[in-house]
Amino acid sequence: MKHPEEWYIPVTEENRAELQTWWRKQVLKSGWTYDPDARLREDALLLSEHPTDLSHYWCGSEESLTGRYPSYQKITLEQFRQITNPHPEHWCIEANEENFKELYAWWRNNAAERYTYFQVGHTLVSDHPHDESKYYLGSIAQFLDNYPQFEEVTLEQFREITKPNQAQTTMTKQIQISRELLNEYYEAATSPQKAYLSEHFKLDGRTTDEAIRGLHDMACKFWKPKIKKNHPDCFPEDSKYFDFSKHVNLNVVSEDVCEALGLRSEFIQVRNNFDNPKTHHQSFYLSSYYNWELVQDGTESGRPVMVLIPTKKSSK
Repeated sequence: MKHPEEWYIPVTEENRAELQTWWRKQVLKSGWTYDPDARLREDALLLSEHPTDLSHYWCGSEESLTGRYPSYQKITLEQFRQITNPHPEHWCIEANEENFKELYAWWRNNAAERYTYFQVGHTLVSDHPHDESKYYLGSIAQFLDNYPQFEEVTLEQFREITKPNQAQTTMTKQIQISRELLNEYYEAATSPQKAYLSEHFKLDGRTTDEAIRGLHDMACKFWKPKIKKNHPDCFPEDSKYFDFSKHVNLNVVSEDVCEALGLRSEFIQVRNNFDNPKTHHQSFYLSSYYNWELVQDGTESGRPVMVLIPTKKSSK
């Protein structure tokens, strides 16, 4: 269904909160107002765009709007949601080193259990046209050539689409920050950041730890450490595990060093095991071409020294 380009929707007590969120983003971004607590009147008409200013609303009746500007068409709340938060029904996104863990988590929760192979370079899809794998074994360009009904989405769009279906790893906590600190953030913010502050922070400083992390993600490199320092409790500790995903299928030790040691170049590799999140891309495995023995070899600074001994397998 095609939506009108010029539309309006009456503001009511029931829909004002939802309409006001979108309206504030528009008027703060355009500079029509700089008040993060600006309110949309219940007797107003919310507009796609005002014909003569940047306010996005009309104070008169529906008859006065359409009588003067007959191109405006009334829409329902459902249409408003579709227009202001559009997401394709059939979407796809290519897995890369930066987004892989996030995409993999959704894929593993939604694909049929018999599918166990999804990796960087594959294309994650909302629904595969022919099976329940939720991915395409190839690039996104190839996939779109074969299935033009799909639309490519960004990582941010992927998060918006899939968030309701994803298990939340942390509980959102209500927190309070000082009005002075909120003003400091607002004065330093860009237009999109001001819109975010208006949506997620109350005028008295009430907000959530999730909103603080979102502000941190939007901030420039100068403000990121300041926000983290101001709200240390909002940021979970960094994982104790290493991320070796960029070195999958690559030699951990260079070939010339392996040759000098007398070992095969693939004697140690990054573990690539989707079925075990604890080891997948966070551990090493040792080639079965050799025997391996892990032993303690004394202590150093009061701590045990562990050494790994490779031995050649018998040719018998």
